[in-house]
Amino acid sequence: MKYSIPNKRELTKYEIEFLTYLFEKEKAEWTNLIGSLKVIARCVCGKCPTVIFGKTFDSEIQNGNLIIDYAGKGKNGELIGISLFGTDKMPTELEFYSIDGKSETIEIPKIETLKNLKEI
Repeated sequence: MKYSIPNKRELTKYEIEFLTYLFEKEKAEWTNLIGSLKVIARCVCGKCPTVIFGKTFDSEIQNGNLIIDYAGKGKNGELIGISLFGTDKMPTELEFYSIDGKSETIEIPKIETLKNLKEI
């Protein structure tokens, strides 16, 4: 089953703010990578903001390990899971998912609602 579709673009302003927050809290050595990340693919569902990163638009999709595991709230208070995957050198994917499975459309949560799942 296909899990991503090509989507070559620069990061949005909010994606940059979101990654900056996560990296400053959990993976400070990656903060300087944000300016060079490119979005190379997105989730095939079309309903979530999950993106896959590369160094260039022609980068191959890399599998990564779970690096950051957070949760936040959507505009209607729904719980949204945030998983950031990466290699030892860079982030590879920023995934968003419905924690309770009830929300079909998922958005990037507001930064002020984020909590590390280890602390919940």
